Amino acid sequence: MQHDNGIQFQDLDQVLRNAQLRRFADLRPWLGQRFASKAGRLVIATSLACMVVVLAMVAAPRPVSSAALGSEWQCSKAAFVLTTCRQAEPARS
Repeated sequence: MQHDNGIQFQDLDQVLRNAQLRRFADLRPWLGQRFASKAGRLVIATSLACMVVVLAMVAAPRPVSSAALGSEWQCSKAAFVLTTCRQAEPARS
């Protein structure tokens, strides 16, 4: 029976943990510089707010027509994926 002297799983796990800690240590000064100034925080907050607005506009429900269901149904599609339909209320005179 052969004995494998290669890397063991415990060694690999330790290597990956050290790499992750090192990567965070490398990012820490960069993140500190970005959040240190008021201008940096303002730019980041404004960017996040703009991304939220754009996401809300894209994901907002839009009416779609469904010829298969007929005119008594109203359908809307949200975020290009979710389509919901409900029966239209009859017109009141």
